[in-house]
Amino acid sequence: MEVDRRSTKIPGPPAALKQLTASEANVARKRKAASPMKDGPVAKRQAPVETGCDTATNAPQNEDSWEHISQQLGWSVADCLNHKLSFKKKEDPKAKHEAMGLHIKRLRAAGWHLLHVMERHELDITALTGCLEREEKARTEEAAEHATAAAALQKDIADLQARLSQQQAATAQQSACAQQLQEAVETGKGKLAESAAFMRKLQDEQTRAKEQIAEYATQVSSLRELHQQAQKYNTQLQEYNTKLQQDVALSDDKLQKLQVAQHKWAEEGAELKGRLTAHEAQLEVMQVNMREAECARSNLAEDLSRLRMELEKVSAERDSSNQANVALKAELDRYRDVTGNTVEALEREKAVKAQLETQNKAQAEVNQGLQEGLQVLKQQKALAEALAEGRGQEVQGLKQEVHDLTGRLTEAESRVQQGELIRRKLHNTILELKGNIRVFCRVRPLVGSDALTHTAAVDQLVQFPSSGDLLGRAIALQVPADKPQQAPQKYDFAFDKVFAPAAGQEEVFDEISQLVQSALDGYKVCIFAYGQTGSGKTHTMLGTPEERGMIPRAMDQIFASSAAMEAEGWSFDMKASMLEIYNEEYKDLLSKSLPAGKKHQVSHDDKGVTSVSFLEGVDVRRPGRVADLLARAMRQRAVGATATNEHSSRSHMVFSLNITGSNAASGQQVHGVLNLIDLAGSERLSKSLAQGDRLKETQAINKSLSALGDVIMALANKEAHIPYRNSKLTYLLQPCLGGDAKTLMFVNVAPVPEAANESLCSLRFAAKVNACEVGTARRNVAAKQ
Repeated sequence: MEVDRRSTKIPGPPAALKQLTASEANVARKRKAASPMKDGPVAKRQAPVETGCDTATNAPQNEDSWEHISQQLGWSVADCLNHKLSFKKKEDPKAKHEAMGLHIKRLRAAGWHLLHVMERHELDITALTGCLEREEKARTEEAAEHATAAAALQKDIADLQARLSQQQAATAQQSACAQQLQEAVETGKGKLAESAAFMRKLQDEQTRAKEQIAEYATQVSSLRELHQQAQKYNTQLQEYNTKLQQDVALSDDKLQKLQVAQHKWAEEGAELKGRLTAHEAQLEVMQVNMREAECARSNLAEDLSRLRMELEKVSAERDSSNQANVALKAELDRYRDVTGNTVEALEREKAVKAQLETQNKAQAEVNQGLQEGLQVLKQQKALAEALAEGRGQEVQGLKQEVHDLTGRLTEAESRVQQGELIRRKLHNTILELKGNIRVFCRVRPLVGSDALTHTAAVDQLVQFPSSGDLLGRAIALQVPADKPQQAPQKYDFAFDKVFAPAAGQEEVFDEISQLVQSALDGYKVCIFAYGQTGSGKTHTMLGTPEERGMIPRAMDQIFASSAAMEAEGWSFDMKASMLEIYNEEYKDLLSKSLPAGKKHQVSHDDKGVTSVSFLEGVDVRRPGRVADLLARAMRQRAVGATATNEHSSRSHMVFSLNITGSNAASGQQVHGVLNLIDLAGSERLSKSLAQGDRLKETQAINKSLSALGDVIMALANKEAHIPYRNSKLTYLLQPCLGGDAKTLMFVNVAPVPEAANESLCSLRFAAKVNACEVGTARRNVAAKQ
């Protein structure tokens, strides 16, 4: 199905956002120009390159950059500044000079790096100063408005007092004739005084209300227009997402039809194979019968030949007997004529004649029997020849039918293979339409003591739409107010899929099963869980023996699909590895120790294949092997207690499965990678109350997650430089985030009031990720050499 890319392009961010950034940059340059340090040493270093760009653009590049030096040596800036050169007593001056020059280059790169960091801080201070000035100006304008309103109120009070004086004068003139009216006026004065006191009280309350309104207006006015534009932008994204969902539904229908047709073709192929087997068995039986008929035919031919010989022998004996009879008759006649034998001799001759006639008659009967046997044998031979000819024709028909069935079977297998190719193409098209970086939100159920104390507050804290286009894709978070007199704030978010607390592991995995299938088709796939400590990330990825998580279920699907594809000529090799990022250091969870003085180093080749030095890869052939590896890795993973969770994950865990497949029939080779990542908790330092080692761990975790946010924003803004090297996590995930892979993010939310602010931060970050467009993933497939 062809999709019009022009009609489905994601709208860009509002122009006001870009304008605000540009204006802040202009303010920063003006303040920098007016700085008293413009004649100092920093300005002298900057003077030769005053081109309107940031000073950091003239920093050393390539191998002389601080990032390259830090990546190569593993130094921080403090390590570089504290490093002391030491030489042997008889060291070559040239070597000393080169070492000092190299160290000076490192110090120069560190200086440029510190200067770049300082300038970024100056820009932040300038931006904050601009915001403060705008806020002060808004407050000044509001104060002027309040002064104008106060003057109007004073004028109204003066008019009332003037009218009161007129009434008092008229009352004094008529006091003689209207004493009762005077008493009434005095009573009215008392009420007027009460009214004035009540008015002053109202004015005081009005003043306090205006002060509160001014505080709220200060917070709201600066963001109102930006919020409206963001809502409009979000609405456009939701419309775009709805259109994509419709396209996906059409693609799903077409894919389902193709799968039904594929199933039908497979059944037809199986039926043809069964018929072919039956015909082959029948052909073998007929060939056996034909061989038996040939043996019977040869036996009959031998019997016929033997009978013919016996018949010829009997005929010769009969002829000889006839000749002897004729000779005897002639001799008898001659004897009668010549000698005149007696009657006795004649009787003897008659007896001999009768005997000879009897023998002749018996021989004639034997000859008749032989003739009849010969006729029967001829008939049997003709019948055997006709039967053999019929069997031969039937065998030829069966051979033709077998040939036709073989052709149909080959055609059916070809159609099944073509259907499989179409299925893969549509499957990957569906995932591309859904977006390369997809975001799923999952709200964990209440467990333990939370179920007893927060059950009633969950429905108010987290809300889901019950109908409409956003059903199953939207969530509303209501954050409690910091002060009792303030109302709670409600925030609406929309993602690709939202799972309520009642959703089980099977329902969640059904949504990502197609993405897991892409790894077998030769794509890089990355699925990671993000959220604060205690929000359910590890449960989502690993689960329990009763409710298995995404990693065990993904491996079950990989093994089942690969076994099914083996019938189509595919064979797969799978190698699993597990890596931990703890305090910005890589650690192999499946290996006991590294070689002395060695560290894990990550590298990416031109094809986007990631390799980690000294990382142990284990061949896996069955799901039970993967379960053993997970249990072995979890025993070595860093876990500690914080103020938010007694068993908090203090590191990022990365499970990688490298899949290499080959098809002998088509000559194709595919290479896919499945990365399943359980990130550490994203709570702020003030919430975790970490100290000592936990403080260092929290700072490293927040640094890596902040770097992940910077990479996402740079990708969303389509910047020329993406800061992958700012963190070990982002550098490891560079191929997965850079448009060469299919990536899905789980944002996990804890539905308790204490975690509302952290949940809001997580949802805002997830919304930024969901709006990020990184391009189309590529399949790693090649022809078999």
